[in-house]
Amino acid sequence: MKKYNNILVVAEPKKDVQVALKRALDITQFNPKATITFLRVVYDYSYDLIILNKVKEKPVHEDIEQTYIDHLEKIIEEYRTKANSETTILPKVVENKDVGEAVIDEINNGKYDLIIKAANHHGVLDSIIFTPIDWYILRNSQIPVIIAKDHEWTEGGNIVVCVDFTLKDHVISNVAMLREAQIIAKLTKGQIHLVNSAPVYLPSVMLEVPHYSPSLYEQSVVEEHKNKLLEFAHKHNIPQEFCHIQEGMPDDVIPQICRKLNAKSVFIGSAGRSGFMAALIGNTCEEIVDDIDADLYVLNSKIIAKYYRKFKSNL
Repeated sequence: MKKYNNILVVAEPKKDVQVALKRALDITQFNPKATITFLRVVYDYSYDLIILNKVKEKPVHEDIEQTYIDHLEKIIEEYRTKANSETTILPKVVENKDVGEAVIDEINNGKYDLIIKAANHHGVLDSIIFTPIDWYILRNSQIPVIIAKDHEWTEGGNIVVCVDFTLKDHVISNVAMLREAQIIAKLTKGQIHLVNSAPVYLPSVMLEVPHYSPSLYEQSVVEEHKNKLLEFAHKHNIPQEFCHIQEGMPDDVIPQICRKLNAKSVFIGSAGRSGFMAALIGNTCEEIVDDIDADLYVLNSKIIAKYYRKFKSNL
């Protein structure tokens, strides 16, 4: 089984605590020989002032970049005591006005296995949101993305995999997420739990049918979901006692079960929509991010397509 040997961590400017770097160091406690690249995306507008003076342009770029490198080194030094002596932490600075684009370019040009970014706290009530940068990374990353929260991450924690059986394509997503969860479970000796919600959409026309029982309809929907969940679990050697299903919408069911299990990691698929569809249709990732005290591991359609080619015989 592969390990996360090369981890890309996105630095958070103006943040006292580098949550993403902390989480990367937690992971490397179980895989000490990993390499962490601590990436800061910058654009100093003094570049624009010297654009006509090509003689001075290169030295100024180098000076500014070195300033940021020195700052990253200081942050790394603060966290160095938590790192395994075999773990390598490399500071890296790239110039780009668009942070999301710069991060995706770095992923595409490097040989990373995982990217970690801290969850963004926003507003008076300290809610957590996905910014446009987050969404750009989630939709376009070719590797799994961790949205990390500031909580303790210990050995043996519960790992939740959110599975969905409403569409055939979702079965592919289920296998992909389970495979990634197995990596974390192997590293941390954690226990994988499968979670499924059974939303019941009751057609209004059915209420007019004589002798129609809404409760029986709801029961049949839940039973169908349960059978698919247990079939999937049996196929992938997950014991029945670690399978959880509940009637309701995903954004209600997933946080409830995660709190009950005290989950430390939650794996969820992202539809990876863009443009007009992204504005119209919400995403379960966004809906649950505020309601669970766990890291979100997000796999988009690009990653899932890779898994389909690799594991299609198991679907």
